[in-house]
Amino acid sequence: METNGSEQEFSMDIGKEQESDTLLEGQIINSSDGLPNIHPNFSELELHPIVSDERPNDGEVRSLDELIHDEDLPTSLIVTNLGSSVFENEDQKIQLEAMFRAFGEPATFQFFRSFKRLRVNYGCPASAAKARIQLHQTQFGDRIINCYFAQTVSPVDIEDQRLQLPPLTKQFLISPPASPPVGWEPHTEAEPLVNYDLLAAISRLTPGDSYQLHAPSEHHPGIVVHVCEEESHYKPENQTPLKGRIPQTRCPDHN
Repeated sequence: METNGSEQEFSMDIGKEQESDTLLEGQIINSSDGLPNIHPNFSELELHPIVSDERPNDGEVRSLDELIHDEDLPTSLIVTNLGSSVFENEDQKIQLEAMFRAFGEPATFQFFRSFKRLRVNYGCPASAAKARIQLHQTQFGDRIINCYFAQTVSPVDIEDQRLQLPPLTKQFLISPPASPPVGWEPHTEAEPLVNYDLLAAISRLTPGDSYQLHAPSEHHPGIVVHVCEEESHYKPENQTPLKGRIPQTRCPDHN
């Protein structure tokens, strides 16, 4: 009898492993969101909530109402694979919003036409979880829409909204570093390079004269520098400076 009991337990374990493998095989990871199409607690989910006050003896099995009232779940959903007609037809928008409002209010909607997506924001995680379970892979128009939980955003401390310093391992990237790594020493900047030969050659140039830098050859022309004379900065007292006229841009012809 003991052998039969152990065999039954072994067969039950194999059945549970096969069932979990079947769920994992049907799980699809969305490449754009990185989120699975199956709720993490899907294996524990009972689609028919328990009406009576009596609970099962097994403490691991939880009902639908117990799972959706998890405060760690997000309050927003991302709806993908929407048709282009949803963003152009106001009646379809109202119909789509009514589908999600049936699971809880208040609910706000943000349509992203370029991505063909919709973001639904609920007031509590329970409403978002109900809509996620019931409306995922639902036919709307000529498309089957997908519902995913939006990534949660870490709350901001209201008392301290100042920009925090980066981690100590990356503070050496700041110039000057707030906390340089061990062994770091500042480098001495090099002195500016002064070409005295060039300054002397420029000082010997006389305005109005020409200087040949390179003589012409059989295949290359010569290079000659002509030093311009300085313009006279004298202006009569009664002469008003001429104002430059800005030409008006011509308007293009319209058919």
